[in-house]
Amino acid sequence: MSEFKDRIIMVTGASDGIGQQVAAALGAAGACVIALGRKEEGLQQTLERVEELGGRCLCIPFDLTDFDHYGKLFLTLKDQIPHLDGLVHCAGSIDRCTPMQYIKTKDFRNMLDIHLTAPNMLTQMMLPLLKRAPAASVVFTTCDMVQEDQANWHAYGLAKRALAYAASMWQMEHPDSTYRFNTLNPGRVRTALFKRTFGGEHPSMVPAPASVTPAYLYLLSDAAKELRGQTLHAVDLI
Repeated sequence: MSEFKDRIIMVTGASDGIGQQVAAALGAAGACVIALGRKEEGLQQTLERVEELGGRCLCIPFDLTDFDHYGKLFLTLKDQIPHLDGLVHCAGSIDRCTPMQYIKTKDFRNMLDIHLTAPNMLTQMMLPLLKRAPAASVVFTTCDMVQEDQANWHAYGLAKRALAYAASMWQMEHPDSTYRFNTLNPGRVRTALFKRTFGGEHPSMVPAPASVTPAYLYLLSDAAKELRGQTLHAVDLI
């Protein structure tokens, strides 16, 4: 993975779960990681882990649903970094599974903001930096609902399924670009979100977040440069 040395890659949801493990794996490969997350304590752990593994890390506490701050984030970065080689959308949150008939409007909107609006608007805002790179990769994180219908996931499931179309649409709008867009389903992994939504399943029966990081790094690598606008499952890439 020497190709990641000195590459600059932004990872959202980097304060825990898959995002934190992706950041750590990139750090181990020598990348410079821009880690976005809401939990400052978790971001500090990410920083220490990335640097311990030999990478560099810029941690930015950031609420992805505060869309008024996106412009400020871009202005902060555009003069500090030459470009972005990758953008990995790992941020996610859900309190519990709820039937559609009982979900509150504010909770429905919040799920759409976190899992659909935020990754697309952040991609839009970072696009000038992605365009500066010799080649760049954007990875959206979806889930099992992209391939199968499941009840009680309300706007979370709707947003995650829509991300597959979003990646395809981004790619169709930039067909000859040096940057590419794909969606990855990591499957069930042992995250805080999993524990809240699959309480009946024992955590030991589910893989740890680090088990899916090779799939993310593959999609960020030059080896995946022919994959454009695709929806993929981590088990098929590891």
